[in-house]
Amino acid sequence: MGLSARVPKREDRYSVSRIGMKIALIGLTYPFRGGISHYTTLLYRELQKDHQVEFISLKKQYPKFLFPGKTQLDESEERMTVENHPLIHPLLPWSWYSAFLRIKSFAPDLTLFQWWHPFFGPSFGTLALGLKIWGRTRIVFLCHNVRPHKATMLDTALIWYAFRTPDYFIVHAESDRKILMKLKPRAKTFKTPHPTYEIFGAGKQIDPLQAKRELGIEGNLILFFGYVKRYKGLEYLLQAFPKVLREIPCTLLIVGEIYEDKPQFQQMIEQFHLADRIKLIDQYIPNEQVALYFNAADVVVLPYTSATQSGIIQIAYGMNKPVISTRVGGIPEAVVDGQTGFLVEPENPDALADAILKFYQKRDEIDFSRNIEQFRETFSWERLVKRIEKLQEES
Repeated sequence: MGLSARVPKREDRYSVSRIGMKIALIGLTYPFRGGISHYTTLLYRELQKDHQVEFISLKKQYPKFLFPGKTQLDESEERMTVENHPLIHPLLPWSWYSAFLRIKSFAPDLTLFQWWHPFFGPSFGTLALGLKIWGRTRIVFLCHNVRPHKATMLDTALIWYAFRTPDYFIVHAESDRKILMKLKPRAKTFKTPHPTYEIFGAGKQIDPLQAKRELGIEGNLILFFGYVKRYKGLEYLLQAFPKVLREIPCTLLIVGEIYEDKPQFQQMIEQFHLADRIKLIDQYIPNEQVALYFNAADVVVLPYTSATQSGIIQIAYGMNKPVISTRVGGIPEAVVDGQTGFLVEPENPDALADAILKFYQKRDEIDFSRNIEQFRETFSWERLVKRIEKLQEES
């Protein structure tokens, strides 16, 4: 089935008129960095087009001992900023009460929590409970990850505490919906795809050859992007790369702060004699530089061993770049095998190498860019907003 048949027309999908709600949005934004901050900021902008939105943000995120990166703050020159009220400190209960009073004063129809880690269970769960007792707003948890990749018993307890009170849940992948239903079988849960990040490429489309020159790279270029933890599967890409190099000359560009196993990766690069074919940039990339790496890349490779969904795929799609990834979690819902990229089984370096070689063999035959443009309709912010709006109609 072609992609044009998979995607309904925009006018059909969004024919229902906007309803103008008052929405309290709870989540992360600047000065914090990362995908959740970007997502919530962009969601605020979309909701504000047709609704009155009060953004209650965090004034602190993780304590230092829980965060493996160099900094939690966004040091980008091009900042994503919106009006917000930084009230919530996850370890200070009186800040939760301040947030409750502000939301109560705003009197929203809907209170929309962003959920991404059990660490926020006590603060978000208590705030949601207070709003439930108040009884004047519907409570929605929009789950980026229902539970961590390696959840402990404490994580499960914190999730249970937070998930007692919401009226509705929104997830981005079927795999996450199934996890949620095991934790809360009677939950009213709705699934809608993770939206595409087009903001990084807005006004920054440059010729791939020029982008490669700016990075000091020539020829074929494979991009691995995003912070590195074990579940990202970088070790399998490093194992696959020698097989790729035996068939075609190319460079592997690894871009993102390494949180785990950096000595192992360095040892593998030396062991496989890859130092002259790999460029490693071990740092968080500021907003204004993201487009450069994606514009330079021929293909984005994400060999996850587990995942619910991926914001990196949506950055790639925002710049019309195909993706090679694995059949785990919600990834098969985001990558159309043979049309917007290729899918392989996880933890299989040979299959991963074959998929990369297949991409270079087929890239003149398959119009990946056109396919992505068509499929991207599935991942619109309008679709997510429409799903949120329809919660007002739920009984």
